[in-house]
Amino acid sequence: MILLALLLAACSNSENSGSTENGNSENKEKVIQLSAPGEIPGLNPTMADNDFSFDMINQVFEGLYRLDKEGKPQLALAAEEPEVSEDNKVYTFTIRDDAKWSDGSPVTAGDFEYAWKKAVNPDTAAAYGPQFEEIVANASEILVGDKPVDELGVEALDERTLKVTLENPVPFFKELLTTAIFFPQPEEFVEEQGDEYARDSEHILFNGPFVLEDWSGTDSSWTFEKNQQYWDKQAVNMDKIEMNVVKDTSTAVNLYKKDELDRIELTGDYVNEYKESDNYHTFLTGATSYLKMNQGKDGETTDLANLNIRKAMNMAIDKQEMVDTILNNGSIVANGNVPKDLAENPETGEDFRAENGDLVHYDVEEAKQYWEQGLEELGKEELEFTLTTSDSSTSKQFAENLKYQLESNLSGLTINVNSVPPKASISANVNQEYEMILTGWNGDYQDPLTYLNLFITDSPGNHTGYSDEQYDKLVLGAKSNLADKPQERWDALLKAERMLIKDSAVLVPLYQSGSAYLQKDYVKDLIKYQVSADNYKWADVVQ
Repeated sequence: MILLALLLAACSNSENSGSTENGNSENKEKVIQLSAPGEIPGLNPTMADNDFSFDMINQVFEGLYRLDKEGKPQLALAAEEPEVSEDNKVYTFTIRDDAKWSDGSPVTAGDFEYAWKKAVNPDTAAAYGPQFEEIVANASEILVGDKPVDELGVEALDERTLKVTLENPVPFFKELLTTAIFFPQPEEFVEEQGDEYARDSEHILFNGPFVLEDWSGTDSSWTFEKNQQYWDKQAVNMDKIEMNVVKDTSTAVNLYKKDELDRIELTGDYVNEYKESDNYHTFLTGATSYLKMNQGKDGETTDLANLNIRKAMNMAIDKQEMVDTILNNGSIVANGNVPKDLAENPETGEDFRAENGDLVHYDVEEAKQYWEQGLEELGKEELEFTLTTSDSSTSKQFAENLKYQLESNLSGLTINVNSVPPKASISANVNQEYEMILTGWNGDYQDPLTYLNLFITDSPGNHTGYSDEQYDKLVLGAKSNLADKPQERWDALLKAERMLIKDSAVLVPLYQSGSAYLQKDYVKDLIKYQVSADNYKWADVVQ
């Protein structure tokens, strides 16, 4: 009976975890069950504009490089390391001859040229098009319509040879190539699908470790299945990864206890309940969460364009209390935009966050002074704003706490909380259709630039109405003329962050996200990085 009980325990999730018994020849389907915060906002690598889409895209697409288990770029669709010119500006890549799309057609150098040129085409309006700015030759001019798209520094010399010309040497170029905007797209197929491309699994081709089957585009559940056309399919252990939308922590815990989820995120009291469990883990991510304020667009300003009002918001919130009581998951208070443990001073080795220090602080009395001064400048005695947030239980709690603190500490302020599905929250953010919004950012590569680049003038990632020529000069310089001057570049990025947060109060930094989670002990190598999209390529179940 003991043996039977052990076997039942090991196999109780066999349909779901698909585990195989050690030493037995019987093979069973391997499946991992994971939760998702909402439906997939989009799967088009060219048009994606949010972390969740990037997480999903990274499982079904691939570029020249993919991050390895330690977060370092390794060869993927590039067959070998590129030939690089003496001035480090020209890269010549050879595409793997076994790289294929999910319909069996080859991935070609032309697929990269097509995708990159589409990304910088002003008519495309790709949110991540500016990733090419000051990096790939002529991208900056093309993005603003001053040069034709065909002059972008990318060329398919033949079906398997891709030549890339850079504006300047780029120390993190390989890391950039692991991100979605640099992934290839099959031109003939994409053009045939037109507006239907990537709307559902019938109108999309994949070239990554998995494919998405029977996905309609608005599902609350979906399944990644092993891609039999993937060049490295022997390294992919899972037959399926099943995703289900679960927004409430209590629901997730119940599903986990019933073996219907293999990994769940914990917050608040659930952390205290499970932190002694052998399956409990924590991880400090590189995601920074903040309150974003809409200063106006299209030539019209809002009351949040007033600097003193924004500074008051920055000083009126006890973030430590919120992190400790609502999250309680290893998150830490953020008083800047760039997270800790991301990058080090090239000369001293000091962490960026430590060197720039706290750029804002909690001080209710000072907040009130800024508030009264702002009201006087606006000629108003009261202000009312709508705060948009996603409808997860944690996000709603956080928004209600922000409402309570801000209304309690700033006389005459009214906050109306608008909780919407994640897809709607993302849409409100990227279209700048909000007054205040709870959002955040997780970087694409290990450099402060990936956080500061968002807020240059007219960047598709800005969505705040903020514009400052000096800030633009500092950040764009870090991508261009300072790229090969490490210390000057570092100092420019430090100064840019101080301008963004301390001087201009563009954001209210809230916390650097921690992750407290329960994960079944048979789940292995489900890779999550401090920055960059999740990677399920090597995930496995071992019992």
